[in-house]
Amino acid sequence: MKTFFYPRLAWDGLRKNRQLSRPYLLTCICMVAVFYILSYLTSPMALALIVRGGSLVHDIMNLGRYVILVFSLIFLYYTYSFLLRRRSHEFGLYNVLGMGKRNLVRIIAWENVITFAIAITCGLFLGILLSKLAELGLVNLLGGTIDFVFRVHAASIWQTLLFYALIFGLLMFSAVIRTARANAVSLMKSENAGEKPPKGNWLFAILGVLILGGAYYIAISVSNPVTAILLFFIAVVMVIVATYLLMVTGSVKMCRILQSNKGYYYKAKHFVSVSSMAFRMKRNGAGLASICIIATMILVMLSTTTCMWFGAEDSLKKNYPREINFSVNLNDPEKLMDGTPDQAASAILDVLQKNGITPKNIQEERFISLSGVQADGFIQCDYETASLGADFNSLREIYLVSPDSIETSDNKPLDLAADEIVLITDGMDYTDDTLTLAMGNKTRSWKIRHYERKDTGGTTSGMGFPTMTVAVADLTTAIEGLEKEKDASGRQIQSMWKYNFDTGLSDEENTDLKMTLHYDVRQKLRDIFTDDSTKWISIDSRAEGSADFYGTYGSLFFIGILLSIVFVCAAVLIIYYKQISEGYEDAKRFDIMQKVGMTKKEIRSSISSQLLTVFALPLAFAGLHLIFAFPMIRKMLAILSLTDVALFMRTTLISFVVFGIFYAIVYRLTSRVYYRIVSGLSQND
Repeated sequence: MKTFFYPRLAWDGLRKNRQLSRPYLLTCICMVAVFYILSYLTSPMALALIVRGGSLVHDIMNLGRYVILVFSLIFLYYTYSFLLRRRSHEFGLYNVLGMGKRNLVRIIAWENVITFAIAITCGLFLGILLSKLAELGLVNLLGGTIDFVFRVHAASIWQTLLFYALIFGLLMFSAVIRTARANAVSLMKSENAGEKPPKGNWLFAILGVLILGGAYYIAISVSNPVTAILLFFIAVVMVIVATYLLMVTGSVKMCRILQSNKGYYYKAKHFVSVSSMAFRMKRNGAGLASICIIATMILVMLSTTTCMWFGAEDSLKKNYPREINFSVNLNDPEKLMDGTPDQAASAILDVLQKNGITPKNIQEERFISLSGVQADGFIQCDYETASLGADFNSLREIYLVSPDSIETSDNKPLDLAADEIVLITDGMDYTDDTLTLAMGNKTRSWKIRHYERKDTGGTTSGMGFPTMTVAVADLTTAIEGLEKEKDASGRQIQSMWKYNFDTGLSDEENTDLKMTLHYDVRQKLRDIFTDDSTKWISIDSRAEGSADFYGTYGSLFFIGILLSIVFVCAAVLIIYYKQISEGYEDAKRFDIMQKVGMTKKEIRSSISSQLLTVFALPLAFAGLHLIFAFPMIRKMLAILSLTDVALFMRTTLISFVVFGIFYAIVYRLTSRVYYRIVSGLSQND
């Protein structure tokens, strides 16, 4: 009998407090299940079914499961601390009735063991059950081989057991330490701590506004995608800090301002709700801020990964303009215009003809590319000199092309003098009358005969920098002297010839053709261009490139959905616990108001006003964060050749609407719990 005393007492404690323990247990089960699913998807048996980007899928899924693991530790610690605080009165009563600290520790330890056993058993069962569905979804996204064989990965089970045993062990250890340090009086009174009237702090409120304003300014002012990546995490940290400051201190100050407005405050509808909100923000402002941050994470993750998945085809075509793509990097820019590229094109066509293939949509490009930093009146292309004190917003990529590469309004060829150029920019403005390029001690200058800005919805540069397309009279003499200079890193000007075409063949046939061209054409091109004038020759097929693209974007889309589910569960749990804790706190307050004459109708109106205001704050802030984050995220997506702004706007708007509907449903359901606790009324009464 004595042997099972503590386990039975622990089980009774969980059962009698099921209003608190069940949601926590369901969240544990959900996290265990998701972790097993992600572990299973990194297993060889699952990756064997994926045709495209298997190694990338493994890396992304592996990263995702560790994100889940870290989030599980942080969030379960947060929620378990709340459960301990709510039950501290019960533990204090046990202590008063004669139970020592060791007895309380045994009860807490058994509660953790029981919770872990249920969570790991049900979580693994659910994870194993849903792992096949997840596998089918991922394989279908990536165009793999679908089968209906049910698999269980033993290593994933053991990893899940081990990691979550460590998490629950840490939770139990923290609970034991907390209980050992407390005394009966502190345990009995812990729920009533912090009843002093809240005070708003102007300093923290103003600081929150300034930090948030700074983060928003960074988000909307950054113009370069590389800078956006560097500053993104700084802006995120600033937003998180500002949100907590505004939710905890700024909101209390707002309530104090409303209380000072006698015409507004001394009304039945506002009197109780505003005073309750002041106490609520002091105690639970951090919870509201957490909901806001989680909501923002969900919205950013869903909108971004959805945009990446549905924009993958456009991104693929920008990186691989045709089904087969040749690129030759030359040491000698004179080779671009001396007829050598025409011989190379004939060699490629001969091999294609022998294989019975007629190329379509042929695209040939000859250009000289170099990068530099825009300064006053010139562009410094010597990185070792230019990068000193320069920011990423000044970086430019320049493409020198022949006049026949530029389309004119009258379709007539450009007739340029040796010192004249036509300049077309993308992602930037250029106001000078001349263009000067500097490399080492050499410079070249031209007069700008015609300037035009043609934005393509995003930068055309592979690295996301603004680009300058410069049409010159003669490519062979345009950079005379500059090509012999190089910086300390050995970086030189790039002379490029590209030859791309479609075949109309299937992906498998294009992959085979690429290998044929690699063996039959590569050496011919080396002979034509001569080895000493060629840096490298590459032959790429869109079919092979699609494996990496869809493997990456599909995995990120899939992981975005799974992580969003976990974060949604976390947000729901925080909202639910907020309703319970605030319901018990407000019950006595509304009971007193009823005794002094406040009707149930007035109480309901006050509660509705209070709940709607409090619940609208996180969603409104999340929407505001998302609006200001939009320009920065759009620029980061440009580096991935995702420049369809309309698509990103649609995915962002749809994500917000869907999450808003779900948030409203959760608010509706959890508010009933609050109503029941506060007034004993059903919301439908």
